[in-house]
Amino acid sequence: MSITLLGLPLLAVAIGASAYDTMDLSDEELVQQYVGENDAFIQDTGAGVPIEQYSWNDQWPSYGSDEDWVEGADGATEGEILNALPIGSWIVPYTVSGGWEEIRVETPDGLGSISAYGYNLTDELYEKAGIEFLDGSAPGKGEVVLSEAAAEHLELGVGDTLVADQTVGTQEAEVSGIVEIPWSLNERFAIGSMFPMPTGGWLLDTPEELTYEDALALNEMGVTVWAGSLVDRPTADDYYYSTELDDSFIMIIGLIVVAVVMEVILLAGPAFAISARRRTREFALMSANGATPAQIRRIVLAGGVIFGVIAAFIAIAIGILAVFAGIPFLEGIYGYRSAGLQVLPLLQLALVGVAITTGLLSALAAAISASRVNVVAALMGRTPGRKGSKRWMVVGLLMLGAGIASGLVGVSMWSLPLMSAAIILAQLGLVACTPALLAAMARLGRWLPLAPRMALREAGRNRGSAAPAIAAVLGVVAAGMVFSMIVTADAERKEQSQVIELQQGAVTLDLYDNGMGDLEEGEEPDWDSGLAESRTVLERHLDDLAITEIPMYSSWNGCTLPIVEAFQETAECSWTVTRPEANRCSFWETEPATDEAMREAVEAAREDPNCNENSNDVGVSSDRTVVSADPTVVAAYTGFEGAQLDEAVAMLERGGVLVADPLALTDEGTVVLEGTIFNWDEETGEGEEFDPQFLELPAMAVDDSLLGYNKLLLSPAAAEQMGQIPSVYDRVYLVETSTPVEGAVSEAISADLETMTSGAAMGAWLHVTDYEDDFTFYMVLLVSGLCALVALGATAVSTGLIIAEQHKDMTTLGAVGAAPGLRKRFAMWQTVMIAAFGAGLGTVAGLIGYAMVQQALNRPLRFTYPFDVPYGWELPWGAMGVILVAVPVLAAIGALVFTRARLPSERRLT
Repeated sequence: MSITLLGLPLLAVAIGASAYDTMDLSDEELVQQYVGENDAFIQDTGAGVPIEQYSWNDQWPSYGSDEDWVEGADGATEGEILNALPIGSWIVPYTVSGGWEEIRVETPDGLGSISAYGYNLTDELYEKAGIEFLDGSAPGKGEVVLSEAAAEHLELGVGDTLVADQTVGTQEAEVSGIVEIPWSLNERFAIGSMFPMPTGGWLLDTPEELTYEDALALNEMGVTVWAGSLVDRPTADDYYYSTELDDSFIMIIGLIVVAVVMEVILLAGPAFAISARRRTREFALMSANGATPAQIRRIVLAGGVIFGVIAAFIAIAIGILAVFAGIPFLEGIYGYRSAGLQVLPLLQLALVGVAITTGLLSALAAAISASRVNVVAALMGRTPGRKGSKRWMVVGLLMLGAGIASGLVGVSMWSLPLMSAAIILAQLGLVACTPALLAAMARLGRWLPLAPRMALREAGRNRGSAAPAIAAVLGVVAAGMVFSMIVTADAERKEQSQVIELQQGAVTLDLYDNGMGDLEEGEEPDWDSGLAESRTVLERHLDDLAITEIPMYSSWNGCTLPIVEAFQETAECSWTVTRPEANRCSFWETEPATDEAMREAVEAAREDPNCNENSNDVGVSSDRTVVSADPTVVAAYTGFEGAQLDEAVAMLERGGVLVADPLALTDEGTVVLEGTIFNWDEETGEGEEFDPQFLELPAMAVDDSLLGYNKLLLSPAAAEQMGQIPSVYDRVYLVETSTPVEGAVSEAISADLETMTSGAAMGAWLHVTDYEDDFTFYMVLLVSGLCALVALGATAVSTGLIIAEQHKDMTTLGAVGAAPGLRKRFAMWQTVMIAAFGAGLGTVAGLIGYAMVQQALNRPLRFTYPFDVPYGWELPWGAMGVILVAVPVLAAIGALVFTRARLPSERRLT
């Protein structure tokens, strides 16, 4: 049992370490995966001037230039690139970003989208890049190959026909093969000559290994280089590098190691404690025959070392084998091939050391207890009563308080030892409080039925066994809570950073000019006719249909302000929300030239209530803005209802605007917009910028996460004063229906819309707004599941040890006529009590541990403005439900199923 409890968390770490190392590609492995046997991937920056490449170890290198970029530069041509390289070099178009061109294709349910690449797979450079045929052969004219994900989604195989929607109409192509790109396993894509080639990037193969001088020659042309032969080159001296992130990373790793070690100690400690209590008679016999307390302590500690070594080797072996078997599963999750099994040997070796250390620490309390055995009482079979729970309660509360104080000081001083001490003292303090809490809980038994009353009173009477078992569950749950809260807080950060336009689940219909048909220059498609036809299509699939136009205005379409009356069609009027002088953030008045000055400016900004901006609040303008006073449209963008919606609509009807910045409002309830007026002369290639214009309009503030990147919703009157013009390229409509629009329904509608607009002057597209992040949901579920699994194992093993120790009590129960089912119910309630008590205390310990890790995570975010969203205190309710409810319930079911009903009363014990 001790080996099992020691090995469970070590197994989790061994699996995590091997899985991480297996899927974490080094710089060399990464370039090998994307480039294969070729020499490099090169990419034109569009600068039109020589560049200095700062980094060489990834596909998106950092670079700069001493010269001004050339506006509208054509970039380097393939011929110019080859002329700069050794004779015999060869390049082919390539992209390392995935999803180069999106096309619509027929699906089993209607119409869907996949990516498309125009690679000529007969060129050997693509084969050398690692594009592998799983079935079939390279596509010829009128043929395509599909990725495995696309083939499964479309239910197509070699010899079947792919029906693709192209700009010139529907086109059919035979599927000649199924291929795999090693860095894009889950992407749905097709490759064939009927699709456009990627531009601006190439695979490069040279006769000899690509040299640094070759790379510099390409840099002179404004081309970056990512090559296996250069990934070890150091970055340039002026390349930005932050040690703040490294410091925080080290702190996080240190705190996680402390949490894992504490989990192992608390998990394995009960096994040694209970084992030592069961061997009380054995230790008494040793003492009676002359064994000293030190010798007994060494015997128990030696067992801890041996068990730790055995547990470590078993856990490492099973962990490595599990990862080896699960590599295909990991590759499917991550979406790329691994470089083979990697085991992170230094960490695995460290696990052995951790196992020995934790084995010793876990056995320490049991060793001390065994060395103090009462020889006479033990040989007579008597177990002395446990007292002093009140004293331990005081000790525990003092340790808990010391842990909290240590954490506060550690955070202020940024000290790993103090923050680690906070985690250790808090957990040990809760463990020390457990006996007194058990004694208090035992008094509640008088109001409970027989089985739970016996379980509570037995726990209160035999606290020496129950408390360690609870401590085991506490340690597991505490570590699981820390990880669950990190994942949940990270998901909340992403959600708060997300720009929201339409509300979640909103459905829109987009009619757009696709450049087809017989339209004259400047003539628009017949939007009304297109809407009527689209409504007919939608009514075939959706019930209770209601369609409302969402007028879209854009500064790109020209400007109607009097100042540009002579050239309205070529002028652009872009408007930005400004704040009153009293509400402007003090940070923008500073010009920090050093890191220290930047820190001081950001710290001052944190004290300024006007400094509440994030990265999405800077540089927004009125491009592509919604203009409407329709209550349906306003509700879809703001989520308002009732009186709040009426107020917003009334504001728009009086010619006002909605803004997502409350500090932009003046005392009069207005907002000042600053207009940038620019006219571009296409003939001369020169532009003219006019003096800024200012416009004050009545306004109402909404939540700062709404209204999209523009942070504006305009009334028609306001748009007219701003000189905005409706979009001439498309029309957007809000679709309301009682039918869920998802999966097959959406694809079927898309297919019918495509058929309707085939060859017409306009296209039609149905879109469902979805901000949900499935990856985060599954990550929280995975962490919760692993935590619950280990907690269940700890509960089962600990309860089993307690029941084994209570063999005499159960025999006595059988002797006095207790029913066979009583033992099952007794074991069940013991299990529930241990699981629930341990989970509750573990949750408290987890909150304290997360407080330390949270500070480490937030530290790199402290000195930037606009502010990054920090890690907050969002509770993982799903994980807490699994830990606090599901674990006790499953443990109870397990106890009922696996506990023998037949009581051991067949023979006398003495």
